[in-house]
Amino acid sequence: MFHYADGYRMLEDSDEVSSSSLEEWKGFLNKIHNKLINFEFKSQNISFDPELTKIQKYKLKKNNPNIPDILINKSPGEVVNVPKI
Repeated sequence: MFHYADGYRMLEDSDEVSSSSLEEWKGFLNKIHNKLINFEFKSQNISFDPELTKIQKYKLKKNNPNIPDILINKSPGEVVNVPKI
């Protein structure tokens, strides 16, 4: 949910997100971000790969070395093919 809601933008430039006038989007991103980094989801059995390139990961880490790996790397768990509608 985080990445599909343009969470990459938050990782890239958090000031841009915090200055946005889209209050619901901003609140949603912050809530999901906090739940992810604090491991607040009940189940972590399904893997997710944000499919970031090595260059994207490098740039994110260079700008903010404190970005948790869970937000930029493939998570452990079972790979499930979710059909797109």
